[in-house]
Amino acid sequence: MIYAMSDIHGCYEKYRDMLETIKFAADDTLYVLGDVLDRGPDGFKILLDMAARPNVVGLLGNHELLAAAALPSLLRTMRQGEEQPLSKTEQEQMQKWIQNGGKPSILQFLQLSGEETETVCKYMPKLSAYKEIMVQGRQFVLVHAGLEHFSPARPLEEYDLEDFLFCRPDLDTTYFPDKTLVFGHTPTRLLHRQIGEPEQPDRIFHRGTMIGLDCGCVYSGGRLGCLCLDTMEEFYV
Repeated sequence: MIYAMSDIHGCYEKYRDMLETIKFAADDTLYVLGDVLDRGPDGFKILLDMAARPNVVGLLGNHELLAAAALPSLLRTMRQGEEQPLSKTEQEQMQKWIQNGGKPSILQFLQLSGEETETVCKYMPKLSAYKEIMVQGRQFVLVHAGLEHFSPARPLEEYDLEDFLFCRPDLDTTYFPDKTLVFGHTPTRLLHRQIGEPEQPDRIFHRGTMIGLDCGCVYSGGRLGCLCLDTMEEFYV
């Protein structure tokens, strides 16, 4: 089976519970649509688990992008064994990461072993901005946030990295008539509210040819949602 989830945000126990809930096996594939890091305490622990599983495919989220910008200066400080002054640009990158929930990730990163640090630093650049897959004859476009500056005539490879990572989906747009856009980033409670649906437990969002997966697992009352793309069965922990 092929599964997709998004925005785990350091909630390692929910991630592990979900793998057990879906009975994730070696012949299954799981796509994680970014924002594994930040807000919750165990983002790098999740990344290390993902890196060890060849059947887990990670996509880049805006929080991974923030981390990737700040990690080189953090690594330099760690390796030199003493506090080194950061440049103005490095200070701004670090502050931006912290302001966006990066403190728990930084604290965990500082506790990683040398081998774990090396694994993380090799794995993060491999995270894709998007994936196009076919499941049971149905085409899916997997991204973290959506498609900014969308044009039907614009090939995916011509979008800027930020176009996949920071936008909010336009719920009145049919992005692809023959493909389903699957995304995270925007908590689905906000998407349901936007179209006037009554308040319900956080759940996966379906509308036309788009599916939202971010069920707000790191927030109060939120859940981690996972969708089986073969059957459209939904799972929650």
